[in-house]
Formats: sequence, structure tokens, C-alpha cells
Amino acid sequence: MKVLHLIDAFDARFERDQIKLVELLEKRGYDNTVITSRYSSDWRFIKKAEFENWEKRFSQTKIIHTPSFKIPTPFSNMLSPIYLPSRQILSNFDIIHAYTFNTYSSFLGAALKIVKKSKVVMRSDLSSATYHKAKNAPFQRTLATYPFKIADAVYAFTFLEKQYLANLGVNENKIRVIPVGIDYKKFSKVTITDEDKLVSIGYVGRLCSQKGVHRITAPLQRVLREEKNASVTFAGEIEDANYADAALASLKTYGSFEYLGYQSDVLPFYKVCNIILVPSIFETGAITVLEAMASGKVVIASNINPINEYIEHERTGFLFNEEKEVYLYLKKLIENPNLIKEIGRRARKEVAKYDWNLIIRRYEEMYRSVM
Repeated sequence: MKVLHLIDAFDARFERDQIKLVELLEKRGYDNTVITSRYSSDWRFIKKAEFENWEKRFSQTKIIHTPSFKIPTPFSNMLSPIYLPSRQILSNFDIIHAYTFNTYSSFLGAALKIVKKSKVVMRSDLSSATYHKAKNAPFQRTLATYPFKIADAVYAFTFLEKQYLANLGVNENKIRVIPVGIDYKKFSKVTITDEDKLVSIGYVGRLCSQKGVHRITAPLQRVLREEKNASVTFAGEIEDANYADAALASLKTYGSFEYLGYQSDVLPFYKVCNIILVPSIFETGAITVLEAMASGKVVIASNINPINEYIEHERTGFLFNEEKEVYLYLKKLIENPNLIKEIGRRARKEVAKYDWNLIIRRYEEMYRSVM
């Protein structure tokens, strides 16, 4: 089956859902073509050689980064990329797979649906923030939802996201729920740390306001002052330098805090942590939560969708609404080290259903359904 993937930014440094999906489809014999911009996922313009280095995992997939520039788009304060269609877009494909609500790729997919009568599937990746903005802006809502209304199939990561799309006027009958996938085999091999060792608390992710790092700095300072057997480690790319400096400054005064910077492989990070914090303001996939749970770690995370669909509070992790709760849950775990192992084991067992080897079949089923 020949599949054309239209993606605003195809950044193969990270195992995001579109990267892993294309990789697994290649391994299963699909003829993939990716047409995308020359921007990374953090919207930096990238040279061809650097892209080629990131994309070494792909041996058969044709990845085309075309001339690109940025323009303003509805519902976003940031400029979004536009890429010029290459001549390969005129080839015949069995499926056109376009990615993400309110993106250039979704509009390009809609245009090909109209002009070429192609079979088109759309990924939503619709956050709650974007949904509420769209709901209150009739003109922009009509524009952004049009590609999804004419697509042959649409998929969301969660049932709440499916409801958002239906509320915006997309036919509920053609919306599938396909959750994000993880490499369960890889992460489930991480050892669950012995309870008699130092309790290591970790954060891994981009350092920007969306990820909510500012929500955990005060609770972590208090823990580091009070608990001599606790340490804190941060890892992740600095997306907003001013924000990162402010968030890290208060923690750098403690000898038991360490910032590792960007990590291309997060597995070693999970191996040294007992507890993972995910304080995001909003998420659509929240893959970090699933990877940490598969690694047997206790996740303390924001009580938002889809995280609260993954974690059963106090059984497979902890959900918080206010900063003070982060401190209370950390104290509870530090004072009850056996609980770290117990919750970690339950969490690992719970997320086995998100294994990519299971999730990929649902994409294949969706493709077959529109043929």
C-alpha cells in the first residue's frame, strides 16, 4: 500500500507518534512518502545534512523536505510552517495521511481530496485549549474543521478529543480513537529501583511554559530542604531560555539537583529515577507518562486529559490539581518506599495495552476501512 504522509514538521530525533508510525509501516512493507517542511519540531530551520542524520532509521521511506516559510495561523500565537508541495504529490497514492488540526498539512490534504479524489485520513491532535478557542470563533472554526469534515476518516488520541471534534461539527461516525503508542518492550526492561536506595525525582521534557515546570519548582525546593535522601534530576531541551533560567535558578542552589540538558535517549534517565513528574498545562498524547509507567516509575502528573485516562489516582500513579499536592505526594512516597515499587509494578502492567505492536494494527484497520 502506498501512503503519502503530510506533516508540518517531521523531526526524527524524537519517537513521536508520526515518526514511530512511519517507521513501523515501513517495517510492515508499506511504501511511504513523507512531504514536510525544513523546520524541526521546535520550529528551527534545519540543514539537509542534519535531517539526513536524524533520519538514518528509515531505509525505504522517501522523506522530502521542501522549501518552507512561516505564516500566522488561527488559534496560535506562533508562526506556523508552510512547505511547497513537491512534484511527488502528484503521484498516485492509496492513502493520504495528513497530520494535525489547524495545520497547513491538513489543508493540503483537503485540497488533494478535492482535486485528486484521494482517500484521506486525518490526525486530530486537538488540545483542549485549541478546542475552546475554536468553539468561540465561528469563522476560524469553519476553516479549521473543513479538512476533517471532508476526510474519509479522522482519528483522535482520546474519547474526550473525539467529543471535541464532534462538538465542532465533525461527523462522529467517522472519528476513531487510536491512543498514542510506546515501545513497551524497550521501556518495560528498565529495572524498578530498590526501595533502600536514594529516592530520585525526575522531570524529562521541554523547558517551556506549556510543560508547567514552574508548577513543581517550589514543591521540589521544599523536598530538597527537608529530605537528605532525595535528589532531583531534570532533562530536556530548553525551548524558552528566559523561562528555563527562571525555573532552574531556584533549584541549582541545591547540591542534590542536576540538569542534564537534552537527552536523545531517555532510557538511561528512567533507569536512575524512582519518581517522574509531569506538570503539563495541557497535553494531547502525553507519551512521557506512558513511557515512565512502562519503566515501572511512579508518575505524579497534572490532572488533565489524557493523563487522567492513563493514571488511576493512588493506584497506578498520582494526579494533582494544585502545587501543594505535589509536595504531599512526594513526601508520602519518600516516607513509604515500598509504595514506590508497588505502584511502579501496577503502572507497568496497566500500560502494556499501549504497546506499538498493538496500536499499529488499528492504523492498518483504519486504512483498510477507507479503501
